[in-house]
Amino acid sequence: MKRADRLGLLAVAVAAICQLAPLFRQPWATKAIIGTDSYRSHDWLEVAKLDHYARMALLELGRFPLWNPLMAGGHPQFAHPSDGSASPLFLSSLLLGETLGMKVNVALVGLLGALGLWLLLRRALGMSNAAATFGGVAYAWSGWLPSRVTVGFYEACLMAAWPLILALWLTPGDRRERRRRWVGGAVLLWVLAIQLQLAVPVLVLWMALLWGTTAVGDWLAGRPVDRLTAAGGFAILAGAGLLGAVKFLPMIDLLAAGEFREATVYPTHPDAWYRNFEQVWYGLFHRVPEVPIVDKDGNPRVQEYMTLLPGLGVLLLATLALPRVLRRDHPALPFALAGAAFGWLCFGPHAWVDGFRGLSLLPLFSSMRGPLRYFNYPLLVGLIVVASAGVDAIGERAAARDPSEPVGATWAPRARWAAVGLGLLLGWPAMRDARSLYDTAFLYAAEELPPTTSIRSEGLSGRSTGSAHRLNLRKYSNMRRGVPTIYVPEDLPIDVAAVPALILQPDGSVEAEPAYRGEAWAATRASLSGAEDAPPGTARLVALRPQEIVVEHSLREPGLVLINQNAWDGWTCGDRPVSRDADTWEGLLGFEAPAGEALTTTCRWWPRGLVPGAALSILGVLGLGALWPWRRAGRRAQSE
Repeated sequence: MKRADRLGLLAVAVAAICQLAPLFRQPWATKAIIGTDSYRSHDWLEVAKLDHYARMALLELGRFPLWNPLMAGGHPQFAHPSDGSASPLFLSSLLLGETLGMKVNVALVGLLGALGLWLLLRRALGMSNAAATFGGVAYAWSGWLPSRVTVGFYEACLMAAWPLILALWLTPGDRRERRRRWVGGAVLLWVLAIQLQLAVPVLVLWMALLWGTTAVGDWLAGRPVDRLTAAGGFAILAGAGLLGAVKFLPMIDLLAAGEFREATVYPTHPDAWYRNFEQVWYGLFHRVPEVPIVDKDGNPRVQEYMTLLPGLGVLLLATLALPRVLRRDHPALPFALAGAAFGWLCFGPHAWVDGFRGLSLLPLFSSMRGPLRYFNYPLLVGLIVVASAGVDAIGERAAARDPSEPVGATWAPRARWAAVGLGLLLGWPAMRDARSLYDTAFLYAAEELPPTTSIRSEGLSGRSTGSAHRLNLRKYSNMRRGVPTIYVPEDLPIDVAAVPALILQPDGSVEAEPAYRGEAWAATRASLSGAEDAPPGTARLVALRPQEIVVEHSLREPGLVLINQNAWDGWTCGDRPVSRDADTWEGLLGFEAPAGEALTTTCRWWPRGLVPGAALSILGVLGLGALWPWRRAGRRAQSE
């Protein structure tokens, strides 16, 4: 890499680090986890509680968090779409705690995305160092990522690293170099995809549009279609899918247990789409519409999902470059067309033709309740790519003023860097606005509650957003203090059969639950069907650990022991048969117990799909190992 390129890449890194710095401002860097309103804390806490339990399970209990007995009446955490314990990104939370660890990951993907966009522009699209530097800095300064941080949408934040995947995919070179980059792209996508969930189909669609528009252009120009790039894209996607199969197969099994996010319901709520160009104007300039849509707390719910905030410099340069980019052979044309396509999709049913209607019939797209949250990201990247092309367009015009000078010799570089300086200066107000979103995203620490002294379930009544926001905070706090918390997961409509001792209402009041029978109790088969049989003995819960529950029971005669945990395929209780009657009549885990005093039974859970998923992941490692060019070029040439 030339010295000038290294300086450009360094400038992008410095701009990104300075922009992300408020996330680590003291005293909130390691303690604060709650934003300025309840809605903005919801999704962040959803992931934080999973990271906390996984960290506790590994460091304190020495086991991987396959089953979480403290969540929703007992839940397969490893399969949960928001659980990141199968990704190397979890190492941040493991080493630093979930509060700082998640912020470190946000900063990491933001930095990788900015550097990746520089590489995409410079190496894949062949733009000048000045254009690539402008694009990388403009991306680091834009408002899409900080707006996702502001609403606590941690999983979507991981999309910010996508430009690096595209750069690894599209950068030209000989077959050996490209194979090496494809392996890197597959590994990076695997690291991100563990928690990206619904965003992965958007990346697949984006890659298909980029390659498809390029292929059509080649076909119209009579050039051979670049099938090698298509093969590389497939290798990246397939490699990432195989590497993550150990997580994805159990997750598919979990999602199949219920109608994931009511997939048949077409999204129509306010923050699912741009409804008009007034809201697009807000997304570009971060100016509140005349009639903002608010949530139950009176906070402007829809705004940060719309925010792009690319800066005035990006918009002016993109406008200048657009006529030139729309030429058939311009390298930025696929990004411009793909960005326009996603811009159209952002309107959904509010467009003249609903582009999302057909996509909603496809897997995963059908489960999107807020497509705008994902679709406007390629629109932002398309704007920045076109604007970067505007920097080079200014350089070309400057060089054309003096035909005696070769292009790029004197005036062209000066004009390009002048355009970079002016464009970034015009984008400075947007940068400060975006930076303020990082600065106000986390201001309050989660409430500290005393640790539990006995195992006793607590229930939460109502949804965990809006006026019931304290319930979502309670989930996280209870996870930290070891209290089993029973609620209905909003994104995973599984049956919750466990019964709490106390129920916390949205207004803060607490009510006793008369149906509560304990965390473990003895019963007869007849009593499960409604007969008033006397209990055959007693049972006591000794320990709740990840995928392991220990019960002590004393029965006068053989009977059943029920545990206040949701029944789920994969439980075994040693030599005690798991009770199908307990599952059928109560929806709870139970086992057949013999007569005897102070007997102990340990129940363990193993997820379906984990073994075949692990086998596919090993196959993915082998496949990427086979794709990697192990032999050096010199040795290969010598052997040939």
